[in-house]
Amino acid sequence: MKKHKILVVDDEEGMRYMCKSALERAGYRVSVSQNAQEALELLDKDEDYELVLTDLSMPGHNGLELIREIKKKHPRCKTLLMTGTLLGSNINIRNYLHKPFRLTKLFLKIKQSLSSP
Repeated sequence: MKKHKILVVDDEEGMRYMCKSALERAGYRVSVSQNAQEALELLDKDEDYELVLTDLSMPGHNGLELIREIKKKHPRCKTLLMTGTLLGSNINIRNYLHKPFRLTKLFLKIKQSLSSP
């Protein structure tokens, strides 16, 4: 069975490594990045990433800007946004995870994201 490759992007080290550890225990291959620029560099070097799990609020480019760039440059890569704030009605993001979340919810959203067309 193929192991899906996921990139976790968050400026908080604790969140990056909590997600990395949990996802690796669940059988995923996981890399981490602390900002959008670093994430885009990793994606440019490695086309095997199937999903980017990104925080909304980060210094520099935020998660929405990162998702827009991914959709332009890496259209086959899926995205999942994490946020601790409520998303306004002017933000058209259906695939997101509200912080704090349980690992079971994380695993469910990852599975749904990877299986969506």
